[in-house]
Amino acid sequence: MARWGKGIPTNDLIAPSFRCDWKLNGKFGEQHKGGCINIRADRVFVMSKSGNHNFRFVIEHIEDALNQNRNADTFPPFRPGDTTKGREDVKYPPIKGPTGTEQKKIISGNYAAPPNTPEGYPLWRGADDNEDVNRAVFSRHTIYVPGDDDFPLLGSTGNYCKYYNKDLYLKYGNKQLVDNGALQCDEYPFASTEQGAAIDKINYSVRAVFTSHNREHGKALQAFYGEYRLITYDPDKTPTKVGDPFWVKIVD
Repeated sequence: MARWGKGIPTNDLIAPSFRCDWKLNGKFGEQHKGGCINIRADRVFVMSKSGNHNFRFVIEHIEDALNQNRNADTFPPFRPGDTTKGREDVKYPPIKGPTGTEQKKIISGNYAAPPNTPEGYPLWRGADDNEDVNRAVFSRHTIYVPGDDDFPLLGSTGNYCKYYNKDLYLKYGNKQLVDNGALQCDEYPFASTEQGAAIDKINYSVRAVFTSHNREHGKALQAFYGEYRLITYDPDKTPTKVGDPFWVKIVD
């Protein structure tokens, strides 16, 4: 066992590798201050479709995003010739379609996928500002839809979900697509990870879900971060110089 402060532990040590910290971690009354973990053990955020009714719609979104057989139908769509560079102007989201050319996305974090595949790679807890950086790709800015002059969303209230899930926003009271609080734009991979929307602006998914479901899921995720010591990555203060890896798993 290697003590932090006496060199950096390496992953080839033939010994348990523990890390302790005193950071206040988690939110919404679920904070845990300090703790020790075995960093060789997999940390898995388990969500139950039957047990977590309070955020069932978020679970269904994540399930679709992780499913290689149907995540081509998630938004924003990914099509041939679509590149990160082509998405630099985030004010212009890819057209909704379908055009029949949508391709599957490579979205990580699936604990049920083989570990040696991109889908089975872990998510990594990001830096403190990751949430703002990732969400700035698909929300909080003006949005114009190519070829649809009737769909400008001006100012900071715009988000991709209002375009891709316009029917839901109209159904639940936002006749002018002005927020009434009923819906929020959920994203996967989570905005708090390094694999969020900003990493390539392609391999992620957003969906409008009920605000109550999004908030309850956020509470559960933050409680998981706190209990399993998934602390935000600081390039100067994190001894291992990498973030904390974890996976998600969906059960019935």
